[in-house]
Amino acid sequence: MFIEYLRRDAPAYTQWIHIVPGVRVCRFRSGEKRLLTLQKHESSDIFEVFFCLDGEITAMPAGTGPQKIEKHHILVLSDTAELHPLQINENLQGILVAVDLPLFQKDPPALLPPSGLNIDLCRLKSNLAAQHGCAALCNRCWSQAVFDLRGCLPDDIFCRYCVFKALELLYILSAKSFYMEHLAAGPENPQPPQTILHVRSYLETHLSEKITIADLSRMLSVSPTYLKAEFRRIHGISIHRCLIDLRMRKAGELILCTDRPLYKIAQDVGYEGMSQFSIAFKKYYGTTPGQFKKMSKTGI
Repeated sequence: MFIEYLRRDAPAYTQWIHIVPGVRVCRFRSGEKRLLTLQKHESSDIFEVFFCLDGEITAMPAGTGPQKIEKHHILVLSDTAELHPLQINENLQGILVAVDLPLFQKDPPALLPPSGLNIDLCRLKSNLAAQHGCAALCNRCWSQAVFDLRGCLPDDIFCRYCVFKALELLYILSAKSFYMEHLAAGPENPQPPQTILHVRSYLETHLSEKITIADLSRMLSVSPTYLKAEFRRIHGISIHRCLIDLRMRKAGELILCTDRPLYKIAQDVGYEGMSQFSIAFKKYYGTTPGQFKKMSKTGI
């Protein structure tokens, strides 16, 4: 697994941090490019969660093209990971949290409830095995919220924070078949959401459509009140706020990276008229779409 690379071929900077029994944490920065082949072992109960602070890893899943894990992405690995191999660049920085789940749950920290996080080991292994032992969380509200705190916390406190977020992520993966990018899969399939955990992915693939709480509630067969409360609990923001964020980020990306007319971009992200789009865009970016486009062209 990934932790073996850190032990065997220590990068330019490596700091091991002991926090609680059953959890090993390593903060590191690579000094040169490495080609790492993950060795398969007999089944273990150790799971690795990698928080990428900078640089990138290029994964080579069996049967597909290269997949990149970049800055502010999170990679989850189990002992069944099928990545052959991993290309680590010279600027890679990150925090790796390795969790020996049975050992951790045997004596959880006092700040957790007596039952710990109730991570279902069998279901966790099964869910990850169905994704070839690896999955990534890329450009999501949940992961971005983790990295947003990096500048507010001292390094050692941020490492401890990553431990708790890693445990939370493993809990989510064990409780539900939480959608994460499948490194060995094809393009994301824009199907109706199966659980509330899939709602954000659904929003991302339907930005051009009119999306209402009532429609989402009907798809999931839950009440609007329950949907809104659970979405906010999971992502920390409302569905409406999340949808605006997704639409504005996509609009900014299209303005910067394409030559599409602004009215077409407005339609691409779900706005029928330019007036409504311009108001939302200026509120989000502090400038109008036209001014934003001019600045991007002039390099201001």
